[in-house]
Formats: sequence, structure tokens, C-alpha cells
Amino acid sequence: MRFVSVNELEPGMILARKIIDRRVNMLQKGVVLSAVNIERLKTNGYLGAYITDSISEDIEIEETISDKTMEDGIEAVANADIGSIIEVAKEMVEDISELKRISVDMLDLRSFDDYTYHHSVNVAIYAVAVATKMGLSEEKIQEIAVAALCHDLGKTRIDVAIINKKGRLDDDEFAEIRRHPQYSYDILYDNTMISSAVRQAVICHHENENGSGYPYGKESDEIPLAAKIIHAVDVYDALTSRRSYKEPYSPVDALEYIIGGQNILFDKNVVDVMRTVIPAYPPGMDVILSTGQRAVVCAHTTTAQRPVIRIYETGKEVDLSRDPDYSTVFIAASGMLLQVSTGVEELNENRGKSDKKKKVLVIDDSGISRGQTKAALENEYDVTALESGIACLNYIKAKGLPDLIIMDIDMPMMDGVTTIEKIHDNESADIKILFLTAIADRDTVIRCRKAGALDYILKPVNPIYLRERVAIALDKNLDR
Repeated sequence: MRFVSVNELEPGMILARKIIDRRVNMLQKGVVLSAVNIERLKTNGYLGAYITDSISEDIEIEETISDKTMEDGIEAVANADIGSIIEVAKEMVEDISELKRISVDMLDLRSFDDYTYHHSVNVAIYAVAVATKMGLSEEKIQEIAVAALCHDLGKTRIDVAIINKKGRLDDDEFAEIRRHPQYSYDILYDNTMISSAVRQAVICHHENENGSGYPYGKESDEIPLAAKIIHAVDVYDALTSRRSYKEPYSPVDALEYIIGGQNILFDKNVVDVMRTVIPAYPPGMDVILSTGQRAVVCAHTTTAQRPVIRIYETGKEVDLSRDPDYSTVFIAASGMLLQVSTGVEELNENRGKSDKKKKVLVIDDSGISRGQTKAALENEYDVTALESGIACLNYIKAKGLPDLIIMDIDMPMMDGVTTIEKIHDNESADIKILFLTAIADRDTVIRCRKAGALDYILKPVNPIYLRERVAIALDKNLDR
């Protein structure tokens, strides 16, 4: 079994896994795909499908939950049927508790129309897997499953045109999107079957470790563990999904983003466990090696970044974690869109952008850090990099405000916060600011907030995390 992107599906391929659609079970396992089938998958926004062929017939992928549990979950969430959601949560916990090895290997199959419902079930699967691996009690895991299934119920109260808008959300639309945790909480509030712990997990699932989240701006220990788990896996699933306004990240790139956000957005303990239950390279995924050869992942190894792969051209199976002949060979690209991209920057190059590149000003006294930040962004934005706060003030005086300023905090003569304060004194327009810092202590966070920062990013910069945080600051897309 292997996953094939919808753009690479061909008539005659044999479906290895049923495609579940809430409106109708579109295609059953064993179906020989026709041109009409493939066109329907494209039209409905599917990423692709699992097929079986000679190179993949012995690749086995263990189902995390049964098809029935998945179908029941999608239907229960779509109907906001709390009684059914609770029953599905029990089934999900039972299914995952019986796994010999907790690993969520299956790539997602869902349409644009069913995104919210499928997404909620996926988040619950990931959350239960993480909670189980963390050794939480069955009662706690059950609560987390229910909360995960319910976390986005409030989106049913938001205009679908906002949810699916391709371009940048305006301020009112973004504010409405950020109300969905409260809407979800309100839907659950009077239901006697829902515990206070579940409601708290639902309303807090967008709170960040550094207090920059919503709706309350809670920090670290103020955030329930259930909400921390749901938050991290919710973002992971959003990143790996195709939406009307963005292409998906590969699993490895999505995990890199989550790792980049630990101790800022996400709880480090949760992230550490996520990395053990969500594989960077799931079996059945196509990859491109640094040699240029294309291969399919066959199995996990003890080294997450170096799985067992099978090379298409030769059929040779290689354990990248052990084979000395491949000690210098690495996976250069992976994911569902290899035929059109070899990196996350290209996948997202045209997401929510006009023909004119937005201007980003990078201020950092470290030449190495300044160069890394510029290199991570210059394919997508018009980036100017300067070495001091004074140079920044002179630039703005001569050329005006950019769309975004990325400002180092600790600089000689004039630090980043002081520079921003001076810009505020001279400019009436709103300034979008991301701070760079090597220190994430409470005093630094408070200074960033007082200066009006949208976010701060820890050095050394993780390029994938940086690109996504910049995209969120400019396009406001991830929260959908």
C-alpha cells in the first residue's frame, strides 16, 4: 500500500483503502480507479488515495481506528450529536489502547466539504495517541477525546465564506474566527453529559505557552494539559491539510514547525511525545533521496528521520538507519506534492499572496542570524536586512513602513524594543512586529507585548517555523 497524490493517480490503479465521505461512501477498497473517479477526487479537494501495486503490495499500515469509528465520528461531529460523540470517543480510546505500537501512520483522506468534521476526528486520534503515550488515566484520555471531537463545533456558527476564504482575512473576519473556541464552549455549556474539564479544554485549545493565545491569554501552567495536547495536534493537522487557501505541509515539515514553537506556542513535554507517535515519514509515503532517486517508505526504524525505504528504479530496500552504503544519503523531500515541489517554501509560495511581494524588514546586529532570517524569507517576500535600530529608523524615514518588521531585541546602542517605541512615536499607522530573541524569559515576553509585538521567535531561527509565523502575521490563515 502506498499513498499517491491525486495529480498522480491513473486509471487502472487499485484502491487499497476506502475513501470515507459523509455524503456517500465514494469509493470502496479494491475499486479499480477510472478517469471519472479520479476527476471526482480532484473536484472534491482530496489530497490523493492509497493504492496497491507491485512495489508496495507488502507495505502494511496499521489502522489507528477502525473505518466504522471514523465514519461514526465524522457523522457525530457533523450533527453536533453529543451523545454520539461521547460513544465515538469511547470507541476511539479502545481502538488505540489495543495497538501494539502507538503510531499514527495513515495519511489523511478528506474533501474540502468535510474538512471541519474530518479534522475534528483526526485531532481526536492524535490527541488520544499522545495522551495514551503520556500514560494518562483512561478517564482523562476519554475527556481529551471528547474535547478534541468538540473543539471546533463553534465553527458551525461562522459564515462558511470566512472559513474557506482564499485570501487574507480582514480584521473583522479574523476576530470572528478567533471566537470559535467561545462558540464551541457555548454549545457545550448546558449539556449535562459534558464535564467542566472538557469545556475548559475546548475553550483553551488556542492558548499559547507564552500567553499570546486566545481567548484569555493564559500562560503555561494556567492552561489545562488537555488543551495543550489538543492545541499542538490541532495545528499539526491544520498544517498537513489542503485547504482552499493553502497547500499542505509534509509531515516532517509540520513536525519541524511544532518543534520550532515549543515553549512559545506549545508545551515541550507534549511536543516530545508527539514526535514519538506521529512519524516524520509514514509508511507508504513517497520521498526523494539526496541522490535524486525516488523511493517509498516501507517501515519505521528507531531513528525517525531515517526509515526503511524502497527505491523505485531498482526495487532495492534500504534501511537508512543501518546501511553503511547509504550513511551519507538523506531524504531531501517528501509529501503529497513531490511532482510540483521539493520544499515547503515552494508549496506555500503563492498562498494568499498578490503579484506584488510584501515588504519585510529584518533588523539584527548578528550577521549570521540576519543572513539566516533573510535566506528563509527572500523567496516569498521582498526582504531588506539591516544591522541596527538606527539603520531601521533611517530606512523608515526614507522609504516608509514595510508590511512587517522582524526585530532582534538585544542590540547595542539601541535595543529592539526601544527602536519600536521610537517608530511608534513617529508613525500613526499600525506596525506589524515579530521579535527575535535568544531568551524567552517572562520579562522579555512582557516587553515584547508592551511594544505591540504580534509574536516572538527564538534564535537560532527554525526556517519552517519562521516562514509560517510570518505568513500568519501577514495573512491570518492558520487559525482557520
